[in-house]
Order: sequence, then C-alpha cells, then structure tokens
Amino acid sequence: MVKFLKITAAIVILLLLFYFVFFKYRQIQANKILIPATTQTLFKINVDELYKTLAVSYLKHPSQYAGTDKNSIREKIADLNSGLRIPANIYIYALKGTAKNTLFTRLEIADTSAFNHFILKKLALLKKDAHFFESADSTFGLLVNKKTVSIAFNMAKEPIRHILEEIHDQNNMVKISDSKFAQMASLSDHLSFQDAENLSKINFTDGKIDFSSEFENKWIEPAAEPRHRMLNPESTLSFWLNGKIKSDLTEKNHTMSLSLLSKDSFFRFYQDYVDFEWTKTVTQVDTIVGYEYNDDFEQVEKKILRDRKIPSITINLNSDDKAVSNYLKSLGALDQSTGKISSAMIPLYQFYFRGSNGNVQLSTIKSAKPDVKRASSDDFFYFKVDFKKLINQTSIPLIADKLGTFSQLEIKAKSIGKNKIKLESELLFLNKDANALMQVLKVFQNGFKSALDLNLSVDIPVSK
Repeated sequence: MVKFLKITAAIVILLLLFYFVFFKYRQIQANKILIPATTQTLFKINVDELYKTLAVSYLKHPSQYAGTDKNSIREKIADLNSGLRIPANIYIYALKGTAKNTLFTRLEIADTSAFNHFILKKLALLKKDAHFFESADSTFGLLVNKKTVSIAFNMAKEPIRHILEEIHDQNNMVKISDSKFAQMASLSDHLSFQDAENLSKINFTDGKIDFSSEFENKWIEPAAEPRHRMLNPESTLSFWLNGKIKSDLTEKNHTMSLSLLSKDSFFRFYQDYVDFEWTKTVTQVDTIVGYEYNDDFEQVEKKILRDRKIPSITINLNSDDKAVSNYLKSLGALDQSTGKISSAMIPLYQFYFRGSNGNVQLSTIKSAKPDVKRASSDDFFYFKVDFKKLINQTSIPLIADKLGTFSQLEIKAKSIGKNKIKLESELLFLNKDANALMQVLKVFQNGFKSALDLNLSVDIPVSK
C-alpha cells in the first residue's frame, strides 16, 4: 500500500512538473513575439491563464458546465475549429497613423484546410484575391499564406491592406521585450491593455470579475487625506467623491439653469465633497390637481392625495449653504416653510433642502438630518450598487433582463502619485460557482451565440 502511494505521488509530481514546464515554455515562446514599432495601444489575451482558470472551475463545479442538448462539448468545440494555432498569449495592437478603433494581430495557421473552411463558411468572408479576404462591409480583413494570417478589425473602413502586408512580412517590427510595452509580457492577468496613459487588467474567476487600471488623472484633484460620511453598507446604491474638479472642466461663465443637479449648477456650488445614497423604497404622498364641475356647472379645482413608492435618496454636498439657499429663493424654487424644492429644479421626485455649516443636503425624506461626521479613507472615490435591491426597487424590464445575473458592483479610486490614479473594481455574480467569463457569455448569448450551452443556476431571460 505504501509503495502504491509513493508511485501515485511520484506520478502526480511528474504530471505537475510537466504541466508547469509546458505552460512556461508556451509563455516564453509567446513573449518572443514581434509587434509593429508604431504600436500605440496593445491588448493582451492570456489564453493559457484563461484555460487554467476555466479548467479548475470545471473540476470544482462540473454541473455548471453540463450541456442540455445531445451534442457533447467536444463536438461543439470541433464545430468551431478555426484551424489556427492558438498561442499562450494573443497580442492585438492599434498603430500610429491609423484610426483609433482599427486593430491588428498576426497568428499562425495549424490546419490550412480547416482555416479556409472557417473563413469562407463560418465567417462568410469574401475572397478578394489569392491571399486577401474581407467581410462584405469591409470591417474585417485577412491576409493569409500557408503558415500565417494577419488580421485587421477595421471599424473605420480605411484602407488597411498595405499595413497587413507590413505585419505579414514582419517589416518594421520590434520584440515586445524591447518595446515600451515590455511589462505586458510578464503580466499573468487574463486580459490586459496599455497605451501611453493607461495600464488596465481584467481577471475572471468563479462568480467574480476583477478590474484594475492605472491612468493619468485629468479631471480630479484628490483630497490629500480623503474623508467621507459613513454611508449605510446595506444601501441599494451609494458613492462619494472627495476632491476638487480641475478648473479646465468647469465653465467660468455659468448660465442660469432650471435644474439644481445640472452641470452648471453643480460646478457653481460644489467645493470638494459630494456623496449620494439610495437606502430603500419609501412612500411619498403626492398632490394631484384636477378639475371638476360643481352643481352650477362651474369648473372648480380638486386636489387628490396619492401614495407613490419612491427611492429614499440623500445627497450631501460641501458647499456654501447660504449661497445655495439664496439661489433657490431667487428662482422661486424653494418653499422656505417646508424646505420643498420645486419639481422644475429637480424633476421626478420631491426633494427637500437643508443647509448648515457649509453642508447642503437634498433628500426625498423630509425628516432627514445632515450628518457631517467623516471617516478617513485611502480612497477619494467610492461607488457601490446592489443589483438585487436595484431590481426589486425598480420596475424597468431592461434592468432585470440584463443585470439580473449580477449581485454587486464596487469601484474604488485612489491617488498613487502626481496626476496618477489607481482604480479597482469588483463585479460579483449571483451564481458564485460558474466562471464569470462564461456567465457574461450567457448574458449576451443572443449577440454572439455562446459556444457552450451552460447550465447556470441563475437563468436569465433573453428578450426576443
């Protein structure tokens, strides 16, 4: 028995070692790739890391990936055989001198016959000559030979054949390790993106998508030591921002606005802090004015009270509260006895105004009281939405249809140096067992027909 266990352990170790060496070799080979010297933006798809993540997810939760039809997963994958040799990493690039949304890549062909069938039958491309294929709308082009294919995603529909020829012949190319994108080669993230100002990463795990981005800050001057109100962790939606809006985004000559929440009014009164909180649904009593005829056939006014379910919303703003109050009074938009704000200033819901000690509060709750206590934070921006509560508290079919598979979205941003911001976000799914990428494919299956028929425990209705 001991001998058997030793042999089994040795086999497992050898398999793990082979696994590690195999994927390490693929990564090394993939990172020797050449990219155009004029590359301005680079996208990286880490195929091997995605494979590994999906494989582990399948081993942990095989029932999540069980097909409901008679065709096996293997048959479905075989039906989608492209004939391409998929590398460990796929690099897609945008080039200087081309439209911003025009992208290129170069891949090797493993099976010429399968590849020709794929582009002519599956992609329905038109053969322009012996080596060049193009979609009917000219947004997709291929330049091929027996070993490689150069691909262009050309939404601008600009002439791209000469660029494909340069990529195909690997003229004016540079090793990625010798380029300004060298750090991309070592990233293990599933998807990554880099240009002159940004570096972004996306990872798909079971029930969650993680996104992070470091980029130049052109809009906000974050507070040196951010502080925020303690918002309710059970809120449907909440956010805060502690920082000054950079002057080039604000207009010096403000115009009179009918809405207090318009850009002009906001920039006029905003100082360095704002927060928003939607906690629950409450009942608001509206007065509806109608007319009827009395016994003398005279038209008289009749007021009817109506209960309406609305969000419990509170907005706090660091501002000169007296200036805001005077502004509202000058427009005749503030009932000083009740604090009601005219619906012309803030439509849809009835809001109440309170101001004191440099704080302005707008709330759909008449009895709400400003709370100016603050807590320290490393982040100058925070946003969170609970999709389950949002769906329960709204009656918009599109929200339930497309967002019903998600649980929560949380976004944070902090300053990491002069004019530099790091943003981190986490998107959670109701189904915590299936991989997030597979669930995203399921949500949008009508758009591109998912290759796998996932048996997800959260079934999302799809509009026909």
